Formats: sequence, structure tokens, C-alpha cells
Amino acid sequence: VSTQSTGYYVCIEYVLRVIDYFRTDLPSLLFIALSRNNITITSPDDEDCSQIVRDTQLFISACSLKELMYNTSVVFEDTEDSPMIDFTGKAVHYESSTFCVEWSRQIEGDGNPFSVRQALEDRKITANEDMNTFRRLLHQAETDHYAFYRGYEFVKTHSNGKVLYEMLSHESTVYSLDKLGGLLEVLQNFRIYKESHPYNLTGPERYK
Repeated sequence: VSTQSTGYYVCIEYVLRVIDYFRTDLPSLLFIALSRNNITITSPDDEDCSQIVRDTQLFISACSLKELMYNTSVVFEDTEDSPMIDFTGKAVHYESSTFCVEWSRQIEGDGNPFSVRQALEDRKITANEDMNTFRRLLHQAETDHYAFYRGYEFVKTHSNGKVLYEMLSHESTVYSLDKLGGLLEVLQNFRIYKESHPYNLTGPERYK
């Protein structure tokens, strides 16, 4: 086997193997790649499985925003709150989002690894732009209460809202951004309050 064909198999075609392997759990895998820093992997100790484990690590790194935002890589290790990828049962034990479901539909029917990689990059750019919008609204919220509410509405209605929130929370911790962390905490408490008081009306409507 030529070095060129081996390189193509290892460095390019892995995206198709991962899509075919996980299939129904692909949205959760994409969600993990976008939102998490530490990931737990469980797999049998055999060569056949080790290849797909390596492929999946490459896939997650290709989808991750970590290198764009923090110049760091995803860590594959067991931590208390890390999501689990189970290669024994071909399962991803984690949640997903509408954004990731749409993303998976975009790439799972495409048999061309180059166009799949382009689709991954395009979605990463979109997610990064959304992150910048959310970040900007929260910075404005330091002096503008209306910007805070717009930030709340933006992340509440966004198809990838939870990832945006988790990423900015991580950013506030990594760079010790106390103001940003405080705003995110207030926003989270406000979201919880709104969800628990969906009919909290004021004025004449309150008494109807």
C-alpha cells in the first residue's frame, strides 16, 4: 500500500468512517465536540476498535472550537462530569441540540470526505460567529440592561444556545473573567426563573 493511499485513509476518510459508525448518535457526538473539554472513552482492547477510536478523536478535534477560542485541544480522559463515548455499544451518552441535528443531517448523506470536511468547517465558523454575537451582547450588558435581555433571548431561542452558554462559561473560568462569569450566572438564574414562572403577568392581565 502506498504512503499516499495510507495517508488518504488515515487523514481524510476518517470522517466517513465516524459518520457511518455512530449514525444515530452523530448529533450527540457533534454536541460534545463543540461544548466539552474532557471526554471519556470506553472501548475493547483490540486493533479493530482502536482504529475507530483514533478516527473519532480526529473527528472531534476537527469539529471542536477549542483551538479557535483557547488555543487548546480536547482532552480524552475520564473526569467526573465528562460525557462518555462507548465504543463497546457504539453509543454516545450525552445530549444534543437542534443545531447539531441539522449539522448531522447535512453531512451524513455525503460520501465525499472533502465536502464533509468543508461542511464541518462552515458550521464551526457559524458557531464561532454566534459565540462572538453572544459575547458582545454580554459585554454590552455590563452597562445596558436591554442588551442583557437581548442576550437572554438570543441564547434562549438559538438552536445551539446551550453550547454557546457552556463555551462562554468555560471562557470566563479559563481567563478569570469575573464580570462575564457573573453575567452568565445572572442570566442562568433569570432563565430558570422565567421557565418556572411562564405566566408571571403584571398589570390588568394578571387578574384575568
